[in-house]
Amino acid sequence: MTQTGARLVAIDCETTGFGARDRIVEIATVTLDPRTLEPVDEYDTLVNPERDVGPVGVHGITASMVEAAPVFGEVAAVVARRIDGAILAAHNLPFDTRMLGYEFARMGVSFDGGAGLCTLRATGAKLGIACARFGIALKLEHRALTDARATVELMRECGASGRSDARAATVGHVRGIQNPRTLRRESRGEGVSDLVRIVSHAYYPYSDEVLLQYLDALDRTLDDRRIDDEEHAELVALADRLRISRDQRTEAHRAYVASIIAAARRDGIITEAERQLIRHVANALKLSDVAMPEVTDLPATSSFQQGMRVCFTGTVTVGGQPIARSVLERLAACAGLQPVRSVTKKACEILVAADVSTRSGKARKAHSYGIPVISVAGFLEQLGADANT
Repeated sequence: MTQTGARLVAIDCETTGFGARDRIVEIATVTLDPRTLEPVDEYDTLVNPERDVGPVGVHGITASMVEAAPVFGEVAAVVARRIDGAILAAHNLPFDTRMLGYEFARMGVSFDGGAGLCTLRATGAKLGIACARFGIALKLEHRALTDARATVELMRECGASGRSDARAATVGHVRGIQNPRTLRRESRGEGVSDLVRIVSHAYYPYSDEVLLQYLDALDRTLDDRRIDDEEHAELVALADRLRISRDQRTEAHRAYVASIIAAARRDGIITEAERQLIRHVANALKLSDVAMPEVTDLPATSSFQQGMRVCFTGTVTVGGQPIARSVLERLAACAGLQPVRSVTKKACEILVAADVSTRSGKARKAHSYGIPVISVAGFLEQLGADANT
């Protein structure tokens, strides 16, 4: 059996890829009672990778979904608290611990994944196949929380928790990081929406468990960006039980909204959708004096002119079917535009992106040079073309 009394934590990371330069885009942990393997805590959040999001077709996470998500440095302390001193479990554990190691190393934080429990090793099969073998439901694979929960079920079924040489993970001190926001995608439904859940644990001492309990409840309540009368009464009752004063609640609410504004500003652009989100949350929290950020005035994308140089970025899909970049370049050439392969200040005038919120290198250059970034849909609309042309 595992170390007596040691916590068990199932983890899963969705990433931009597999290399040392790749980043985590979603992380989940499920903490278990080591005796019963019953969950006692769950945590999950999208993570802004500060680069392109990688294989959207695999993990389903688009650039716009992580646009207002915390970066890893903002969630590192919360992740560390859950996994430090715990025996880790995952389906392909070496991959998840390696990616966590890369992220902590970027922060100068030591990390040792220990000797954990790998259900890939125990089953010898991909997660979906292993789950099917044991009759475990797995509707949405490559969702961090869904996969971590599935790992727990596999541990129960195949006895993966019985490793005799298991050793707990250790994480060095994460300096200067306060409680982060989280942004979760709905792991039960389809058609994941960007900015579905933005919650905040920002600007509060990491050790203040009372405020964490209240903010976690606020997190759940604001799932639909509104607080009805019943929910408001429950939050007030919870604050009373936790002995949180009205002034403390108001301060927590302001920090909550401030963290959303800070995330929206991270890429230097405030979209109308982000501004509306901030307004909805502020109104739900009855904060009437929040200074709303102005929508960024981006360069106009007027009708194309003959000879304009256009670059494309991202993997484009329409109706679930990928569109080759060569198809888009052919459409551009037929319309009298000049396709180019890179974004430079003098040799590119339009960037067409699969997702206009992308943080790809091309998009960053375009924003820095003031080059308009438009969607593929907008590009096709201006051409009066169809992707199947």
